[in-house]
Amino acid sequence: MNQKRVGQILREAREEKKLTVKDVSKDTNISVKYILALETEDYAQFPGETFTIGFLKNYGSYLKLDTGMLINLYRGEKIEESQAPLEELTKPTSNFYYDLNFDKNKLITAISVLMVAIAAVLLYTFIDGSSSDDDVAEESGRRLEIPENIDFINRSVPETRPESFILTANQGVSFSASNQQCKLFISSVEQGSDTNTAVLAFNVYPELTVYKFRLSEGQEKVLSYSIPEISSLRRSIRIAAQSVTGSSAKVLVSLSEEEKQGATVQSNPQGEDSTKTLGDVPIQVTLFFSKPSYAEFMIDGQMGFRGLVQGGENKTLEAKDRLEIKVGDGSAVEMIQNGKPKVVLGRPGKLVKKVYIKTPNPYDSTQFIIKELGE
Repeated sequence: MNQKRVGQILREAREEKKLTVKDVSKDTNISVKYILALETEDYAQFPGETFTIGFLKNYGSYLKLDTGMLINLYRGEKIEESQAPLEELTKPTSNFYYDLNFDKNKLITAISVLMVAIAAVLLYTFIDGSSSDDDVAEESGRRLEIPENIDFINRSVPETRPESFILTANQGVSFSASNQQCKLFISSVEQGSDTNTAVLAFNVYPELTVYKFRLSEGQEKVLSYSIPEISSLRRSIRIAAQSVTGSSAKVLVSLSEEEKQGATVQSNPQGEDSTKTLGDVPIQVTLFFSKPSYAEFMIDGQMGFRGLVQGGENKTLEAKDRLEIKVGDGSAVEMIQNGKPKVVLGRPGKLVKKVYIKTPNPYDSTQFIIKELGE
């Protein structure tokens, strides 16, 4: 029995709907390259099995096909190909090598070229998947001056009161001030006979440098745009040291009322400052990738990232009003959302979508809540 293959099923379903490849790409946000790869069964274009199955599910759902049947058929074809003898794999086909007779040397050359091409695709995908972080962190040959061994916990600093944080040698804190992402961590601790002094480091996105300052217990420091290393800071921030040990520091962080002129506070025609909304906390998410997985982030309606993320990488995201997250393998990613406990996004091999929006609190019009629309 001549059963149709995956690529033929996809292509015929698309043509029956009188859709072009470009139409599908526009509707699904899948690139033309990957649509053609699925229809021609050129799976070497994909960096991994999860990536391939994720796109196959999306394309099949869009065409209103039985995605379970497609995936089972795809896996069956892969098994058949892996069990086929070398003579079958090297036979000429009507699609690509019609009437072409391979001798042994030509076969070896073709396999070598194919292996190099696959390696190039994987290398390109890896570079593309990590370029978003590298592009931010590298400018004019300089890299972000934050040690890679430090993990940052996303926290919020209320407008009306200070917030206490504990910093350690390998854990810092990330928070927002006037819609700017700020990071605070310990650079080192200087131990004295009577008191310890923490050397703290502060970074404001997207600056590459960090500003370092010293605080002993009971001392405080006001960070503002007047300091050259953090001149882009829109909001003055007060840091007070509550205690300093040999390897940690407990600090109190508070936001000042005054913002940098022309940053976020606007004046009305009568010359009075417009009232600032309290509780305007951005949507903050940190993703921890334990295994490679396809990921896609939409931040306030703009594409933030799309591609393969390697295992061991973390992604910190912040949106003002709406954040959309897609991952190809739910079990490969853990998430912290606005300081909530860390959770695994989904089951193994499952494509997961999360959408978060910021909406007014129905019980307090001066406050906002972050709502999840669902998976």
